[in-house]
Amino acid sequence: MIRRSSDIRRSAVTTSETISHGELQTWLLDRIAFYLDRPPENIDPSVELARYGVDSVYAISIISDIEDHLQVEVDVAEARRRETVTALTDYLLELVA
Repeated sequence: MIRRSSDIRRSAVTTSETISHGELQTWLLDRIAFYLDRPPENIDPSVELARYGVDSVYAISIISDIEDHLQVEVDVAEARRRETVTALTDYLLELVA
């Protein structure tokens, strides 16, 4: 199910702010949980996202949320190579550094 962007509560991180690994990973888990309609605590950040059913449609939606939240442009192919929440979080922190 694709959610409308108006359904998404977002708070953008400005470029002058720093975000910790834990904060970003928690935010990312919340977004993924939103799309999968499951509690974030039921998503293990070290498990491949595909095991939870994150397909290309979900991935594009999540990446769009990431771009809005972090105010950065994310290379979709590069982000999709990161198969876990932890790996994706590490990649995103490199982008905003």
